[in-house]
Amino acid sequence: MCDDKSPFNKFILDSAGKYLQTVVVVDDRIYENTSGSVVSRLMAPPPRLRKAALKSAETANEKSGNVEKPEEVSFHDVQNSFAKKRIICSLYQPKKNASFTEHSDVYNLCSAADVVIVDWDLHGDFGNKATELVGNLIEQSMKEVPHQLRLLLIYTMEVNLRSVADKIYEDLVQRIGKEAIDVNPTTQGLVITTDNARVVVLGKRVNTTLSEYAHFWVPEKKLAERTIDEFSRLASGLLQSVVLRGIANLRENNRRILMRFHGGLDAAFLAHRALLLPDEAFGQIIPLLTDELRAVLEDTLGECPLGVGPAVDRIVTDWCTTHWKPGDDAQAFVGESGDPREFAKDVFCQGLSIKGKYSAHQTGKIPKLVASIKEVDGHLKWCNDQRRIDLATYLLAGCLGDSCHQQLGSLMSQRIAYENARRALHLGVILREMEGQRYMLCLQPVCDSVRINGKTRAFIFCLLDVPDTGKPFTHAVMDRNRNSIQLNYRPEISKCHVTNFTTGSDAVCAAKDDEGLFIFEDDGKNKYEWIAELKTEHAQRAAEQFGRTLSRVGLTESEWLRLKAK
Repeated sequence: MCDDKSPFNKFILDSAGKYLQTVVVVDDRIYENTSGSVVSRLMAPPPRLRKAALKSAETANEKSGNVEKPEEVSFHDVQNSFAKKRIICSLYQPKKNASFTEHSDVYNLCSAADVVIVDWDLHGDFGNKATELVGNLIEQSMKEVPHQLRLLLIYTMEVNLRSVADKIYEDLVQRIGKEAIDVNPTTQGLVITTDNARVVVLGKRVNTTLSEYAHFWVPEKKLAERTIDEFSRLASGLLQSVVLRGIANLRENNRRILMRFHGGLDAAFLAHRALLLPDEAFGQIIPLLTDELRAVLEDTLGECPLGVGPAVDRIVTDWCTTHWKPGDDAQAFVGESGDPREFAKDVFCQGLSIKGKYSAHQTGKIPKLVASIKEVDGHLKWCNDQRRIDLATYLLAGCLGDSCHQQLGSLMSQRIAYENARRALHLGVILREMEGQRYMLCLQPVCDSVRINGKTRAFIFCLLDVPDTGKPFTHAVMDRNRNSIQLNYRPEISKCHVTNFTTGSDAVCAAKDDEGLFIFEDDGKNKYEWIAELKTEHAQRAAEQFGRTLSRVGLTESEWLRLKAK
């Protein structure tokens, strides 16, 4: 839809192209009947055999005597367009009586592909089978693999692309409900999105009478390029693109990872398992694997996945130009003569180095901000936390503001737990009392959280405060509805809480209730809801801070000498 090759968009498109591997094209006219080979140039059926998209358009053509010249379809060009992008393109021609249900062969093939491209009029059925396939892929993916990205392209000779999109939309409404579907009005209704899927109607024809669909006519040679563009819109953020590159790098280095776990280690691992509890040994495989994945990502993505030096500045500057939004008081921050967007670009690209460009002669809040940047031991350093908070507020005021900061803070400090993952009680887990609604952080050492096996064990917690609005907080955790909860951790003895848990297995695990909540129950029948889990390093820091409080030494000393020491 857009030929914008700006640095930011180019990075997004390159990331999507690097990630994509497989495309399935479903069409009823791929192979010649006699040889079974791929049709090089296939003539489309005459217009009289196709259903008219618009009565007005049909009448106008008939009256003027202008019968559109049949288009040619080349599946060789389709495959070659993807081959040039290093994407595998599988051509699939279903039989006339083929099934398109969720148990069919065509569905199984399409469900495994990154992208599905399907012809609209399969064996002259006016879109019935294509609609069924698209509907099943979206509906079943929401139930079975709701976190998998799915791009579905309808590639058709139909003139009126909107009529195709309308039929698909009406079918999806019946399947998943209107509230789960979004249609962007700027795309003439030809792009339909759900939480994890994107459906786009594209035309094979060019020079038709419906010029409003000109942006959606794509020749075969350009189909791969357009596919990458549409897929990139499923993950169009800067961090999302870095993640796509990381996943692609992991796939390219699969042998490198597998050879670290070669078959010769099997005997050693089974011996290791025999010396431990069996389930405990298998649980250790995940940490081993994540360490290897991290090593590959660090090696392939490097310190800066965006590139080095000027390349990073170009991408960040372009992002700021097209995506950054100034807040309502941005002009007051930079002063009457300042340019809010230009200042944001400088900060995003240069950071502390803005001190060399901006000075006390500026207006607004910039002078105080720059003055808080000082040279310490030969390096520039922020020397006023409030100024940094003011700057952070300025940079995100036009977006989601503090909400974005809290989401990023949660992402950096907490481990993600997916719906079906087991919830075990150990160091770093944050619980909420079902009765008292108090929040508590588990400080139990990891070694004392396992191998319980039916015994009663005391678990140590530190109660967390819920600060008033505007007050300091140390953690921003996300509940199951993705709402941010601000909590303040203060490692004080008075906030220590100890309760006993008994379990029949090696660890204390939560049970999932009818509402989908993960609930722990102690020996006193008190219930606690699992809220979040800190990453290992953050949990260890909390435990160290609490341990430091416990190890304080009380002694008798001269008050005068103590004051002098300060």
